[in-house]
Amino acid sequence: MSTKTILQRLPIIGLSARVALLVIIGTVSMISLFAYLGTAALSENTDRNMQERVILAQMTASYIDALLENVENMMIHSAADKEWANPQQTISALDQAYRRLGLFASRVFLVDKTGNVLAAQPTTNGVTTFDGIAPVTAVLNGAPFAISHVAQPIGPLESSVVAATPIWSNTGTPASALVIILNLSNPNIRAFSNPIGLGQSGYMDLVALDGRILASTRPGRIGSESDHGFILKGMIRDHRQAVSACHDCHTPLTETEPRAEILAFAPLDRVQWGITVRQSEDEVFASTRLLQSRIFGLLVVMLAGALVLVYLTTRSVIVPVEALTEATRRIAEGDLASPIEPRGRDEVGVLARSFDAMRIRLKNSTEEFQQLNRELDARVQERTAAYEAAAKDNARLYAELQRKEQLRGELLHRVISAQEDERKRIARELHDETSQSLTALMVGLDTVQMAAAQDIQKANKHLASARAIAETLLKNIHRLVADLRPTLLDDLGLIPAIAWYGEQRLKPLGINFQLDDRQMKTRLPTSTETALFRVVQEAMTNVVRHSRATAITVRLAHENHGVTLEISDNGQGFDPQALQPSNSHGQGLGLRGMQERASILGGEFQLQSVPGKGTIITIRVPVPD
Repeated sequence: MSTKTILQRLPIIGLSARVALLVIIGTVSMISLFAYLGTAALSENTDRNMQERVILAQMTASYIDALLENVENMMIHSAADKEWANPQQTISALDQAYRRLGLFASRVFLVDKTGNVLAAQPTTNGVTTFDGIAPVTAVLNGAPFAISHVAQPIGPLESSVVAATPIWSNTGTPASALVIILNLSNPNIRAFSNPIGLGQSGYMDLVALDGRILASTRPGRIGSESDHGFILKGMIRDHRQAVSACHDCHTPLTETEPRAEILAFAPLDRVQWGITVRQSEDEVFASTRLLQSRIFGLLVVMLAGALVLVYLTTRSVIVPVEALTEATRRIAEGDLASPIEPRGRDEVGVLARSFDAMRIRLKNSTEEFQQLNRELDARVQERTAAYEAAAKDNARLYAELQRKEQLRGELLHRVISAQEDERKRIARELHDETSQSLTALMVGLDTVQMAAAQDIQKANKHLASARAIAETLLKNIHRLVADLRPTLLDDLGLIPAIAWYGEQRLKPLGINFQLDDRQMKTRLPTSTETALFRVVQEAMTNVVRHSRATAITVRLAHENHGVTLEISDNGQGFDPQALQPSNSHGQGLGLRGMQERASILGGEFQLQSVPGKGTIITIRVPVPD
C-alpha cells in the first residue's frame, strides 16, 4: 500500500501527525532494508561457519584416504619381497615388514592359504587364525588389497581393524597373506593427535560402517558406538556428506546437561568409513552472534535518531503552518479584511504572501461574482422554463405513441377477426356448393353405371374409378372444411374441438394424444377460444412435420384469473437460440404466429426446448371475470 493511499484513508489526521508518519515510514523503510541486509549477512555467515566444518571433515577424510593408500602401497611393496619364498627367511622378511609398517600397524602377521597364522611380529600366542576375517579371505581369493569396514575382535585382542595383501607364488596365485592390525590411535596420525580448527569444544571421530568409533581426538570415545550411529551408517553407505545442528544427548557417557552442537560428516573414498566433526553452537556461531548483537544495537541507535529527527522536523514545519491554517480559516469564514503576516523567506513564507494576495483578489472580485451569480440565476430560470416546455411536448408525444400503439393492437385484432370470418365463409361455401356438386356427380355416375351394366364392361371400370376419386375428393373437402373452421369449435367449444382435431390429426400417424382439461371450469370468450385453438393446431402441425414425437399432451387450466395452455411432446427438440423466425426460408413463422396471438390476447408466450428432450409451449392469457 502506497503512502498516498494511507494518507487518503486517514483524512482526520493532522499535518504534524502526517509529517511524522512520513518521516517514520521513510526511516522504518531504511531500517527495514538495513535489517534485511543484516539478516542476510547473518544467514550467510552462519552457512559459511557450518560449511567450514564440512570442509574440515572433508580434509580429514582425504588425509585418512591418503594414509590408507600409503599403507596399501607399503604392504604391497613388502609382500613383493623375494625373501617370502624362502621359508628360512620368513622371520627376517616379517621383521622387515614390521619395521616398514610399524608407523601404522601394531602387529604384523603372516597367514597361510587357510587363514592360519604362520608367524607374528611382535610375537603373540593368542592369535592363531584369521579364518572368517573378510579382508584376509578377500586377498586369499585374489584381491590385491583389502581392509576391514568394521572393527572385529581377533583372538584375545580387542576389536581391531585389519588390512591384508596377498603374497604371490611363482604361479601367480596367492601363496599366503601379509596381515596387519592398524593402529589408528598412533600419535603420528596428526589428524587426531594434533587437530586444527576444532576450537575449545570441538572433537573429531573416525566412524566405521557399523557406527563404532575407530579413532577420535577424545581417546575415551574410541571403541564406543556413535550416538548418531544409525544415521551415519546410511550416510556412509550412500557416500553422502552433511552438516546440521544436533545435541550430544544421545550418548550415555556424559553426565552433563545436553548442549546444542554442530555436526559435520564426510565419507572416505577408499573404505566405508566416515569423519564426524562436532563443535558446540556457541563456539561455532560466536562471531555470528557478536555481529547480530552489533546490528541490533545499531538498529536501536538508528531508531532513536529517527524519533529525534521526527520531533525536530515536525516542530520546524508545523508552527508556521498552523499560523497559516488559522489565517485561511478566517478567510473561509468570510473575513477578507484581516491581513496575513508572512513568516520568514522559506516556502511557508512564500505561501503566506500568496494567500494574502489571494485574499485581496477575493475581496475585489466578490461583487463581480455576485453579479455573475445573479445573471446566472436568470439564465437558469429561462432554461428551466424551456426544459419544462420540452417535457410537456415529450409527454404529449408519448401519449400519442401510446394511443397509436393501442390503435395498432385493435387493428391487428380486427384483421384476425376478419380472417376468421373469411374462413367461416369459405367453409360454408365449400360445404354448400362444392359438396353438393360432388354428390350430384356421384349420383350421375351411378346412373351411367347402371345403364351400361349389360353393354360396356370397360365403361363400368372407369366409372367405378371416377366414383372412388369423387369419394376421396369429398373426404378431403370435409377435412379442409374442418381445418379451416371446425364446427365443433363454434358448437361445443374449445375442448371438444381440440379433442376432435387431435384424434383426426395425430391418431392416424401413430402419435399418442392426451388432453387434460380437468381444471377447466367454463367456456372462454369466442376470440380466446379461436386463438388458443389456432395455437394448438399450429403446434400439432409442427409436431407432425418436425419433432418425430410419439406422444403429445395438451393441458388446459383456469389459473390466477386466466387460462393456461400447455402443449408438450417427447420429440427431438431444438435450440431456441438458433431459431431465426425472420430468415429467408420462413422457419419459425408458426412459433411467431403463436406468440402474436398470445400478445393480442394480452397474454404471454413461453417456449422451452432442449435438443433430444422434447418441447414445451406454454401460453397464459387473462380471462375477464
